[in-house]
Amino acid sequence: MNIILLEKIKKLGDIGDEVTVKSGYARNFLVPNNKALYATPENRKYFEEKKADITSQNKKLIKDAKEKLKKLSEQEVILIRAASDTGQLFGSVSTKDIVNSLAEKNISISKNEIDLNKSIKNLTFEKVNIILHPEVSCEITLNVARSTEEASKQKQLGKAVTSNSENDNIKTESSDELVKIKLTSDEKKNKSTIAINEDDVSKEPQELLAQDTTKTEKNKDTVENSTTDD
Repeated sequence: MNIILLEKIKKLGDIGDEVTVKSGYARNFLVPNNKALYATPENRKYFEEKKADITSQNKKLIKDAKEKLKKLSEQEVILIRAASDTGQLFGSVSTKDIVNSLAEKNISISKNEIDLNKSIKNLTFEKVNIILHPEVSCEITLNVARSTEEASKQKQLGKAVTSNSENDNIKTESSDELVKIKLTSDEKKNKSTIAINEDDVSKEPQELLAQDTTKTEKNKDTVENSTTDD
């Protein structure tokens, strides 16, 4: 089936292009969503008459999408959900949950703008594509965890923490890292102390000699003063 595109569509064409698609795709998606017209003589004439308006409207939509992109780009959506030890959710996460989470940040998008063709049924840390316009899109991070602490860990690791054993491993790794840092710090202190002690040892004979000379001179002055008084 031939259609006339009313907007740029990936892998199909630009505004005004006449392309061939499957009839079901045109009938169920493109035409009902005002993305295309059936390529009839009447519609070809209509498009030529409205081409300037359609192009102008598309530019406005792109501008609005880019404004929204400034708020949305690199956003992280954190959803706290109950899950089993294997990471399976007791329920699921849908595009509606993402929309509602972004709405709490005063960012408004529709479910159709979220490129997520599945229900999230496990804990996850993944990128989700948001298509604000055929020519404007970005990625956000979807972080589904059991708690805010776990969500923070998932962000650090860049992946989902599904089991309690993984949590234990993370805690062990963190403890080991702290021990390493402490040992390194202690080693530096010990080296500094040794260096200071070595300096003291190297200087000690000279200092002692100076001290003995000073004491001898003081004792000599004392004896002379005592003799003079007598």
